[in-house]
Amino acid sequence: MGRLNNAEFLSQFAETLTKNNGESSVYLTQKRLVPSLDVEDNKGINDLSSNVIDHKLFDKNTQEYPILIRLSMNGKNKDKLKLSTVVEIDQLDQFWIDYAQTIKAGFVGLKKKDKKKSKKKVSK
Repeated sequence: MGRLNNAEFLSQFAETLTKNNGESSVYLTQKRLVPSLDVEDNKGINDLSSNVIDHKLFDKNTQEYPILIRLSMNGKNKDKLKLSTVVEIDQLDQFWIDYAQTIKAGFVGLKKKDKKKSKKKVSK
């Protein structure tokens, strides 16, 4: 499936969590989306650690990148699902708010970890 816009991704994400009901694992990944390099123009790229040049010679990278967010689920009975969206920098704050609310609403079936009872110390 291709990339969805942010609203469609969040609505399908919420629907997936509701239908899943804790039966299958849901994997969420987030990473910086970097434009791909043209292989023909960069034939001489060698990024081995022995070829690293002192970073003080280069300017810091201040470029801002969009974020790629993916959801994948390998469910039972052929319920495999893959969704993805790209969030631009100017939409990021609102997306995180909506994303967090969707996660909180969808993971209601999780149970809290049981705390171990501590043993009472015997005084002498």
